[in-house]
Amino acid sequence: MKKVLFILDNLEGGGAERVFVNIANGFVKEHIDVEFLLGKRQGIYQGILDKSIPVHEVGGMSLLKYIRFFPAFFRQHKYTHIFTASHYPAAAAILAKKMSSVNAKIYQTHHFSHPPRRELKYLKGDLLLKAIYFFLTPAAHKIIAVSKGSLSWLRRFSHRSLRQAMHIYNPVFDESIYEKAKEPLTMPVSTEGRTILLNIGRLSEQKDQLTLIKAFQLYLKYDPQAILFIVGTGPLQSQLESYIKTYELQKEVILAGFQDNPYNWILACDVFVLSSKYEGFGNVIVEAMALGKTVVSTDCPSGPAEILEDGRLGFLCPVGEPVLLAEAIRKGVTCQLDSTLLGEVSKQYMTPAIIQQYIAVL
Repeated sequence: MKKVLFILDNLEGGGAERVFVNIANGFVKEHIDVEFLLGKRQGIYQGILDKSIPVHEVGGMSLLKYIRFFPAFFRQHKYTHIFTASHYPAAAAILAKKMSSVNAKIYQTHHFSHPPRRELKYLKGDLLLKAIYFFLTPAAHKIIAVSKGSLSWLRRFSHRSLRQAMHIYNPVFDESIYEKAKEPLTMPVSTEGRTILLNIGRLSEQKDQLTLIKAFQLYLKYDPQAILFIVGTGPLQSQLESYIKTYELQKEVILAGFQDNPYNWILACDVFVLSSKYEGFGNVIVEAMALGKTVVSTDCPSGPAEILEDGRLGFLCPVGEPVLLAEAIRKGVTCQLDSTLLGEVSKQYMTPAIIQQYIAVL
């Protein structure tokens, strides 16, 4: 009988957290025993986790805390499969398996790719990451990357062949997205007669909404009545607010904050725009396609080009280039893609089909 544990730092609003919740909920529907172990029992995704799933807490999120906690916990609960995502839990789980001599199979999932060049401030963290991927990751029973590009990056970064590695795309949405998209939406400002651009994501360096706003300023020369909504919160909120105020864009760029239901926002937009410097996959691109929306995205490592089939299903432009992003937005607005085609292609990422792929590798 299978007994599966998912380990995360928390259930805050990240892509890996949402993916684990979707997989776990899918496993429950298939009558597989599932439990969660969190560094800290917190985060918005607790609300959508199946209520029957037990959630345990470590009480901290440091590597040392995990290494001390895991061995006895693993021996006590006798899991058959353990899924990890974050670096420290993944490293600690592999070490704990060796220390506790449990039979559980460790499945390390990989959800990101870094850009080719990183600033010096990331050097210490990247060196630690290289050590984890070189010395510990090869001991995982399976390594599951969320895209072909992220798997290629992982092999290059770790300097390992990782023959037990594979890619399985994220389980992004189910049938409920269509009903949620139809729920009433009250916009914070009037949008009548205006082109609506939408970005959804954490306000962070990775998502690079500052470049998006700069590109939008250029696009306004073509379409002065356009409006840009950015849904999300994050550490760069004050910086973005300051830029918007400095350039008097308060009526054109709206920071809409976190939204429990992003799908009616997607349905309301004309074009969805992703401006990220890097991704692992790009769940929100799939969600926009599922609702028939034309997507403009940076060609960042390593999910968008795969999802958009190198530009056949959307508009791609280089990372960090406001002028080229503005041009791609203009093309996206004036050359809308077939919404039916986008919706049909997106169905390959529906949760039930992806869950079966995960079950097949257990």
